[in-house]
Amino acid sequence: MKTLYATGLVGVVAASLVGISSLATAADMTGAEIETFLSGKTAYLETTAASVSGQTGQAKMFLATDGAAIYEKPDGGMLHGKWAIKGNTLCVDWKETPEKNACTRYDRTGDTVSVIDGATGQVRAKVVKTAPGNSEKMN
Repeated sequence: MKTLYATGLVGVVAASLVGISSLATAADMTGAEIETFLSGKTAYLETTAASVSGQTGQAKMFLATDGAAIYEKPDGGMLHGKWAIKGNTLCVDWKETPEKNACTRYDRTGDTVSVIDGATGQVRAKVVKTAPGNSEKMN
């Protein structure tokens, strides 16, 4: 009986430590990390209903080094704006939406980067991959 109990306890402790180490690897990216990760690149996104377009599906976003932003929604519609890093968030003023200066946090957990609404905490998208430059020639 003691061996069974001890084995069970070891299993619970090991599972707890795995959970704790998983939590420890999740971290909000800093403003500098976000800029390095996205500036001058096209980000390929898997969006949720909480995204800037309110649409789920595949989207693309190009953030030029001069502060210009272009976003292709899952339905193919385009948004244009200006981006800036504010603290540890990426903020974009989109011309075509009433939501001005929408700020998002970026959370890296292992290889997964989540885009999180700065105001609501809802996940807006997951970054599937990035590519250098305006790889999709969006305008």
